[in-house]
Amino acid sequence: MPEEDELFASLLFGRRKELEEGRSYVVKERKPDQGLALFLALIEKGYRPLMITRQHPNHVRRAHLGVDIRAIWLSTTLGKDYVDPHNLAALTNQIVEHIRRGGKSAVLLDGVEYLMINNEPARIWKFLEFLNEVVAQNPSVLLISVDERAFEPRDLALLERDAVVLDKP
Repeated sequence: MPEEDELFASLLFGRRKELEEGRSYVVKERKPDQGLALFLALIEKGYRPLMITRQHPNHVRRAHLGVDIRAIWLSTTLGKDYVDPHNLAALTNQIVEHIRRGGKSAVLLDGVEYLMINNEPARIWKFLEFLNEVVAQNPSVLLISVDERAFEPRDLALLERDAVVLDKP
């Protein structure tokens, strides 16, 4: 079993207690279930949560009653707690502000595929590389949930390059 598969299995089945601070993780899955489970486990350990998603923030709050999750909706629809997927600068600023606010922070990025549809690939890679650098310098964890079927092999390789890859066991 590859090292990443062992790590994922140990994280899911309790043999390893925590994700490492200052690391980014790519969670390969069709739906963000495992990434969300890891994210919720970090929240239970006292991490301040930020979820970037295609789900409306009201749906996130309803699905996780009693858990204070700040959710940013990737949408072109105007409203509270949304960021236009074309505006990577605004998204970057919100994520960096969250991470640098102090203490431990967890960020779940569910929607890279949607960002790819709305931006040039080079902009996405620069965005993710910058986030990796910010995470590496802070007590934070970045979880990137992706459906690998949505990526060309070259793009997937770039996504995986600076992160720990967690495949479903």
